[in-house]
Amino acid sequence: MRASRKRRPQTTVPKIPKGQRVDVTRAEFNRAIDIINERGQLISDLRRDLDVQFKRIAQLQAEVDALTRHFDRLKNTI
Repeated sequence: MRASRKRRPQTTVPKIPKGQRVDVTRAEFNRAIDIINERGQLISDLRRDLDVQFKRIAQLQAEVDALTRHFDRLKNTI
């Protein structure tokens, strides 16, 4: 069974208007990079989870199709 993951707290990053120079400290820059990296990890996790779900859906659909073919064969022999 899969261990439950802790949800990361949502933090918002203020938007910086384009065309204006904004000076940031190294700490602010590093924090922004950390947030981007966290979001990237979340997206990677979601992609992996969706990939597993789509594969399972495909397996289930293949099983349904096999059962349908089997029942059709049975119907034709009766």
